[in-house]
Amino acid sequence: MRLTQDPIQVLLIFAKEDSQSDGFWWACDRAGYRCSIARTPESALECFLDKHHEIIVIDHRQTRNFDAEAVCRSIRATNPSEHTVILAVISQASGDHEEASVLPLLHAGFNRRFMENSNIIACYNELIQIEHGEVRSQFKLRACNSVFTALDHCHEAIEITSDDHVIQV
Repeated sequence: MRLTQDPIQVLLIFAKEDSQSDGFWWACDRAGYRCSIARTPESALECFLDKHHEIIVIDHRQTRNFDAEAVCRSIRATNPSEHTVILAVISQASGDHEEASVLPLLHAGFNRRFMENSNIIACYNELIQIEHGEVRSQFKLRACNSVFTALDHCHEAIEITSDDHVIQV
């Protein structure tokens, strides 16, 4: 069975443009991902519901612009978010309290965190790791569920073979 996948869709949620949002934007471009950017929680939720992004990057560095955890919870409250990886960008200062900062992020619905680093290669590497880890696994799981559902509803005999047409058990 050959699986194909459209380009990864990434949603960047940053209240304002800065070197960190630019780093992720250019990393998405370099990786060949489709990238959208939202500046408010409302536009972020609307954009996500429209496109069902595989990866969401939320700026968690400053709380005065919007509450990143509330944004994450509102996205997680939707059905399509089940297969989405949500990344929190945290400030360098938060990294000092590593153990204390991880649990609230997990409870809010984040899958991963990224220590503030606007280097395009660092952003690119993070996105590639997410794609090759969580995103591809979720894609394969959805594909398998589709096959099992089709098999379950099929009323004909089915023969599963390898690429060389050898019948599999």
